[in-house]
Amino acid sequence: MSTNNERVSRPTSRQNLIAGLSLDQLFTFQTLGRAGSFRAAAAELALTQPAVSQRIRHLERLLGCSLLDRRQGARSELTAAGRELMDFAEEMLARADFFHERIEQMKDLSISSTLVVVSDTDHIKHLLVEAVVTMKRVAPGVNIVIRHAPSREDCMRELEAGNADLGICRAPGPEGFGVLGTIEERMYLYARPNDPILALPEDERLERLAAVGFATFADGMRSRELIERWAKKVGVPLRIVLESRGLEAMRTYVTRGLALAILPDFCVVEDQANHLLEPVTIPGLPLVRGAVILSRPDREVPHNARVFMSILPAKVDGTLSPVARR
Repeated sequence: MSTNNERVSRPTSRQNLIAGLSLDQLFTFQTLGRAGSFRAAAAELALTQPAVSQRIRHLERLLGCSLLDRRQGARSELTAAGRELMDFAEEMLARADFFHERIEQMKDLSISSTLVVVSDTDHIKHLLVEAVVTMKRVAPGVNIVIRHAPSREDCMRELEAGNADLGICRAPGPEGFGVLGTIEERMYLYARPNDPILALPEDERLERLAAVGFATFADGMRSRELIERWAKKVGVPLRIVLESRGLEAMRTYVTRGLALAILPDFCVVEDQANHLLEPVTIPGLPLVRGAVILSRPDREVPHNARVFMSILPAKVDGTLSPVARR
């Protein structure tokens, strides 16, 4: 019978796994699964077939099970254990890619630098705050300054005057500025979870919407125009009880049961998680609006701005260089 000391000193299967498993082996296995044969995997990895076979056999000995259903002259199929390992390999290699990207970004960041971003209120509260929190974790030496621009024109003036490194405003991008990326926002109709409209069949909801209060954007705003075009298309007259330039007043009206509203999904994530708001399926929705990430005219995009953009939920131009010049 083994003693307690012997049991402690003997490596566990988990310890064997940690000691014996490498990202290189996972990459080999991932490549084999994608390529379908040892010959194709060896060619892709610039290895010999015996070298690939040796790595797979090492994995099978380490895990104590077969990973492939080997059929002579046929494509090698994954076993159930092989599929489980493939999922693990995909996840680990994706995390390794993300880690590598972050490390490379951090290498080039100045120990102390300042990044100034100018934007509108909606994006400051619902998009930029979380991005700043992440940026502080990734690059604590970067001092991030967020400035509120009341309008798209104010945002452009701040950039043009050299008072900001990045600007985020409503699409389309203005002439003379580099458009570095776009943020797509989907807009849905929202109501309180107990609102009667949610109990109605979908084809009766437009009639209900026309009979209740509706909170929307101020007259002249692009989002207001987008909603008015939708209302005209589906033939519903909106009974407007609130017009606002900010999302906060609109979502408050809805959470308090004073109105319904069409809002971008990014601004109600917490409300939905807390069961304060629920999207209403209704014809013609969601609407899609966009924002653009702008650079200062004729200025190189600073590295800390590139890192910040990689954190935003945006489709970013891979070159990260201004595309429009004066």
